[in-house]
Amino acid sequence: MKHLYTFLLLLFVLSSNAQAPSGYYDGANGLNGEELKLALHKIIRGHKVFTYGDFRDEILPTLDEDPDNSDNIILFYKNASIPKANFASNNQQDFWNREHTWPKSHGFPDESDTAYTDVHNLRPSDASVNTSKSNKDFNDVENISENAEGEAPDTYTNSDFWDPRDEIKGDVARILFYMATRYESDFLDLELVDRISGSNDPELGVLYTLIKWHEQDPVDQYEIDRHEGAYGYQENRNPFIDHPEWVSEIWGSTTAPTLIIDQRNFNPDFGYIPLGESLVQTYTINAYNLESDISVSVASPFFVSTDGNSFSSEITLSDDGSEAQTYTVYLKYEPANSDESIVLDVTHTTTGDTENFEVQGNEGEKPILTIQEARQKSLDDVVTVAGVVIDAGNNSDDNRVIYDGTAGIMVRSFDTGNESANYTLGDSILVTGGLGSYNELLQIEKSPITIELLKSNATLPEPQEITIAEVGESYESELVTIKNVTFNASGATFQGSGGAGNFDINDGTGTMIFRIGSDEHPLVGSTVPSGTYNITGFIGQFQSDYQISVRDANDLVLADETQDVELTTINAARNKSLGSLVKVSGVVIDNGNNNAINRVIYDGTAGIVVRGTDLDNESANLNQGDSVVVTGGLSEYNGWMEIEESPVLIEVIRTDASLPNPKIVTIDEVGESLESQLITIEGVQFVESGDFTSTGFSGDFTISDGTNELKIRIGSAQHPLVDQSIPGVKLNITGFVGQDNDYYHISPRTEEDIELLEDEPLAISGYQLSKNVIYPNPSKNTIYINIDGESSKSIDKMLIYSVDGQLQKHILNINAHESVDISSLEAGLYTVILTSDDQNFVYKLVKK
Repeated sequence: MKHLYTFLLLLFVLSSNAQAPSGYYDGANGLNGEELKLALHKIIRGHKVFTYGDFRDEILPTLDEDPDNSDNIILFYKNASIPKANFASNNQQDFWNREHTWPKSHGFPDESDTAYTDVHNLRPSDASVNTSKSNKDFNDVENISENAEGEAPDTYTNSDFWDPRDEIKGDVARILFYMATRYESDFLDLELVDRISGSNDPELGVLYTLIKWHEQDPVDQYEIDRHEGAYGYQENRNPFIDHPEWVSEIWGSTTAPTLIIDQRNFNPDFGYIPLGESLVQTYTINAYNLESDISVSVASPFFVSTDGNSFSSEITLSDDGSEAQTYTVYLKYEPANSDESIVLDVTHTTTGDTENFEVQGNEGEKPILTIQEARQKSLDDVVTVAGVVIDAGNNSDDNRVIYDGTAGIMVRSFDTGNESANYTLGDSILVTGGLGSYNELLQIEKSPITIELLKSNATLPEPQEITIAEVGESYESELVTIKNVTFNASGATFQGSGGAGNFDINDGTGTMIFRIGSDEHPLVGSTVPSGTYNITGFIGQFQSDYQISVRDANDLVLADETQDVELTTINAARNKSLGSLVKVSGVVIDNGNNNAINRVIYDGTAGIVVRGTDLDNESANLNQGDSVVVTGGLSEYNGWMEIEESPVLIEVIRTDASLPNPKIVTIDEVGESLESQLITIEGVQFVESGDFTSTGFSGDFTISDGTNELKIRIGSAQHPLVDQSIPGVKLNITGFVGQDNDYYHISPRTEEDIELLEDEPLAISGYQLSKNVIYPNPSKNTIYINIDGESSKSIDKMLIYSVDGQLQKHILNINAHESVDISSLEAGLYTVILTSDDQNFVYKLVKK
């Protein structure tokens, strides 16, 4: 690897490799291929383990210290020197964090995994560059501006691949060769593949590119020195820094013929096949630098083919002279004898390279196991089970959970014609496939997988009632009900997939994760409820954490805490203390134009706001005229009484109930006794002019009867009055009464709740509302006139009316800015009509 002082290294060429302690690699000499890889694994697998925090506090700051500034650390991809103290504890831009060269999501996402804190795999990286790298495979990316990473120099990326700067390509490759050798066990088997990898599988690509990078960027002194430091901490070595030649001995080279076998969706164990039947699978050969054709051979009763139709014991794959070639091989097992059990090698030979792998098969009917028996088998074993699909596919497009009365298991298949995604809730299926594990969740996932539909609409099992404290391996992939559960994040919004799909729940015995696995889940976008629920779902696992996943909203059932509450009048309910549980009935008298969630109901005795967000009990779904029964806890918001403490239960009795007639009242009568009731106030005028709006307090307007004033509240930007002109005439207004701390207001529901009085003398055809015409306003004795800001304008006529429609002043021919004496007017609200150049202007005047 080259750093800021790279130019110093160019002054000389190092010919020596890193030197391991004498005898360190005893047992590996003279071996090649898988034998060499296994021998190296046994040598390097035992080592010290550090905490993740140690890499932040000591190890990386020491190993990657800037030699020119001991207070700084060198960033791997960005090749920049920044202060060691600038650790990105909150993912700060241009700070550093700990980057897993082999992404942790590809096999070891848990911090307790040894691989998570392997010193050879961790490097300091710019936090945002680390985010950009994500868990992508390594491969050549076209070096064009559209693919430039942006922060890391000479680094290119796209949606699939990461291509670091040339100076560290070899470093990256040797780290990955180490990881694929160090972690090779039943618990964690990391594999390098010659293709794009599965997003969360313990594999990484692209192998041939890594071989090329290893050759193009050989080991340098910096890499040797850092390797010695890493060895000093962890006490194991990277064999491919000490012996770069071992890469070609195990994986091949770019200068000699190289065959790479890709067994994705291929299982070397063909399982049980009855006599007279057969099973065909396919695998891929990636071939590089061929000097001759490839011969593929296998002994009977296995057979190979190039097209899946004509099978024989040997086939020839022709070399077309290209540097890189890909071939598909069909492999068939057709039992020759009853009860046979056979193991054979499939051999692939070309000039300069030979690759083998082992296959096996058994004659006989597939032994059908109970799922409980299958769960006791080893990983990679082929099992056949039958069960009923107990999930609806809402948590994963591809996975299905089945249950047979003894246990449950996840099925995940992409095999053509046998895709698990094709099956739905209630399907009874017969499944054969290899056992695998994804983050400790047992699955039938290894090809070949066959799925046979036995019956649709089978009876679903009854869920088992358990507590969170009882959740564990014995309930994995089984349907359970956990009662009296609350959500820690109540009031938030359900999201799906990734970490955003995890929500903590508690039932009093413990806490666990409520998991939504897909953005398409029907709960996504709805509100996390605040009540107490009985939750039904299947149990999943992610590393050491267990999870419950519901299939749809019907799996969340509000706990029945309200069955003994007696129905009462709204008036009686309003007299109970806050927090009391009440049950009332009434008619919805508003239509949601003032609040998307709240609804006001009335029963003839009083009114009250209903605010329900519990699943299937959302007040937002109610419409004006719905007759409802509501149960919930009393609360208040800024003095306005509501039924909103969860659980809120809403039952719609009918949808076409008659609305009550509004009570005709005066402004001075509006108060607590009329809160949440429908009223009409007659013969009033708006103080303001202009247009109705609804942005913060600008949604509040004022009406006056000449003596008293009252706020009019437009509560939503979607209200039909928004952007309409405020009437400048006398009117009657209808709406429901609300409270906002120290004052009351009424909210009209639609434009029909404002009735203009037709015989009002202020109803002038063609008038305009204008601002800043009369000033000062309010005024005590004198006002001035200004039309459109032009001092030369003259006023033909000025009329001043009181709110009861009586003409108080009539003045002709007034010059702009001429003073007008209003001292004779009584204090109150007046309407001023001005006529200038055949234009009429109406304005409000407040006389002190």
